[in-house]
Amino acid sequence: MRLELAVMALSLVAGPVAAVLGAPATGTGPWVVVVPPWQDAEGVAEQAMARLIGPVQAPLGHLVTSADGGAPARLLAAGAWAVVDADSILQLCGVDQDE
Repeated sequence: MRLELAVMALSLVAGPVAAVLGAPATGTGPWVVVVPPWQDAEGVAEQAMARLIGPVQAPLGHLVTSADGGAPARLLAAGAWAVVDADSILQLCGVDQDE
C-alpha cells in the first residue's frame, strides 16, 4: 500500500518538474541554476560571466543573472546541471505575476 502511494505521489510531481527542467532557458534572466553540491556555484556563475543574486540560496538551486542572453549556455558549459527561467519556476509553484 505504501509503495503504491509513493509511486502515485512521484508520478504527480515528476511530470511538471520534468517539463520545467526540460524547457530551454530564454530571455535575459534571471534564471534558476542547478549546480552539483560538489561544485562552487559562485565559481560556475563567474566562469559563465554571470552573477549570483538573492539573499538566500538553496542547497542545489541558485538565482543567477547576466547582462546578456547567452549566459544559460555558458552556465551549462561551466558545469551546471540545469538552467531554467525563474518565471517558469514561479509558474510551477503557482505564483501569478499579474497580481
